[in-house]
Amino acid sequence: MPYTSHVNEKIDGIDEKILRLLGLLYRTEKTTEAHINPLLQPIGLTCAQHQVLQHLIMAGEPLPLGLIAEKLHSVRSNVTQMVDRLAAEGLVERVFDPADRRRVLAQITQEGHRRFEAASQLERQVVQELGTYFSQEERDQLIILLSRLEKAWA
Repeated sequence: MPYTSHVNEKIDGIDEKILRLLGLLYRTEKTTEAHINPLLQPIGLTCAQHQVLQHLIMAGEPLPLGLIAEKLHSVRSNVTQMVDRLAAEGLVERVFDPADRRRVLAQITQEGHRRFEAASQLERQVVQELGTYFSQEERDQLIILLSRLEKAWA
């Protein structure tokens, strides 16, 4: 029979609070995307596409698809498909790396910049909304804790 107490509940030797934390971590990204994607839909972007455009803008130059995948913590095949969709919409274009023509880079277009800016306006609204749920101290603590987890699992 598993040990349980009101102080430290354990099932099969696993702390229930750790299991709850893991479940919350699983759902957080999905919950966030489910909240933000409908806001981005009129602009014709998803959260993931917005992140690709953001990385291209921050880099200030075309990026290899493998590097984009790394920055998104994704696999290259998913990024390749996403870049294909973004290219089909005229938001990015594929260019060859001048140093190695076998390597393909993604480059943001003017339309990509325009849509990114429109999405960024909506992102500011989400940031303001998020700020109402947590105090500054709570936000700082959450950033520290999630950054620690990201670093440990990276």
